[in-house]
Amino acid sequence: MGDFYQDSQGRWWFKTVGKGNKERDISVGDTMLNALKRYRENRNLAPTLPAPGENEPLIHKLIGKGPVSSTREIRYLVQYCFDAAINSLIKDGKKNETVALEEATVHWLRHTGISDDLNKLGRPTSHVRDDAGHSNSAITDLYNDSELQARHASANAKKLDDFTA
Repeated sequence: MGDFYQDSQGRWWFKTVGKGNKERDISVGDTMLNALKRYRENRNLAPTLPAPGENEPLIHKLIGKGPVSSTREIRYLVQYCFDAAINSLIKDGKKNETVALEEATVHWLRHTGISDDLNKLGRPTSHVRDDAGHSNSAITDLYNDSELQARHASANAKKLDDFTA
């Protein structure tokens, strides 16, 4: 939890080490901060934001004590959540809705988050690039389908009457 911190302007960030052992700071918005408070409360912690230097692990090991310390454990936890969602959908008679989740991976989740930031939320590419830890915007641009959306919208605006004389 101590990897969350507030800067001098009151903005919240999460410090992490990603691919290539690169350290980066990820912006944390108000919606995520509210979710973090609920998560803390669910774990019987104070429903406040983390204090500087707090040693409580963000994610506990499933077996034993201490923080999750490997990507293998993270992948297992995410897959466990996907499987639980699939089982819940099947139980609710929504087997067709499970198709995407049955193919989902941790990388798919990352890809979806980056794509949604760009294409649904309209976040600037440079902001998404930095949060994702990409070395340059060209990598982040691979996730951006706003040009495809615009192309489809322009085609959708065509009317059959436009082609009659």
